[in-house]
Amino acid sequence: MWGGLAIGAGLLASRTGPWQANMADFRSATGEQRSFALEDGTQLMLNTGSAVNLRFDASERRILLVAGEIMVATRHGPGSSADSRPLLVQTAEGTIRSLGTRFTVRQRPERTSVAVLESAVEISSQGAPGSTRVLHAGEQTQFSRETVEAPGSTDEQTDAWTRGQLLADEQRLDDFLAELDRYRPGMLRVDPRIAGLRLSGVFPLADTDRILATLPSVLPVRVQWRTRYWATVVPADRGR
Repeated sequence: MWGGLAIGAGLLASRTGPWQANMADFRSATGEQRSFALEDGTQLMLNTGSAVNLRFDASERRILLVAGEIMVATRHGPGSSADSRPLLVQTAEGTIRSLGTRFTVRQRPERTSVAVLESAVEISSQGAPGSTRVLHAGEQTQFSRETVEAPGSTDEQTDAWTRGQLLADEQRLDDFLAELDRYRPGMLRVDPRIAGLRLSGVFPLADTDRILATLPSVLPVRVQWRTRYWATVVPADRGR
């Protein structure tokens, strides 16, 4: 059994890694999105390279986010037969408690991102016991083990991955490629000289090679392939 100490964020962080992800209850491969219906009726969707463990008992329902990003949609409202046990998402930095809602959670290095699409959640950081912040629909934030940042507004990019899309709105090329890199195996790099170029568009995640092939039509760049899994985006005029 997973005892009370084992659900602490500190232990979760210490066991996070490839081995734990491979042994998780639910997981997705690189470039894959998967959906699951849990025993209580909760809908769980995993983004690329994600893994979670479930710890449901008589008193609570706890989802431990081992790696990656998830969307959680709970049953709520009149006639929904909602489960009365609290639903919690545990990350390395703290806990997100569902208040009857739909929300996304992403585990980043030393911080967690949360975005609420419906209703609300309550965030508790690991290093500030008793201190919480309620996040409402249309709000998103990040938190560390010590603090929860002030919320900002969600946008279409927030849950685009749940529709198999990658959205860019005047986004820096290096930031765009860093996000794209999550969805493909191997290595994706950008020449620093063009890192600040900006692009906008809606890109289908089902074919990341096609996204890269599209870049030269919208920016003065080209893709330099060393192997099938090693690509660098360089200036269009760079010597071949």
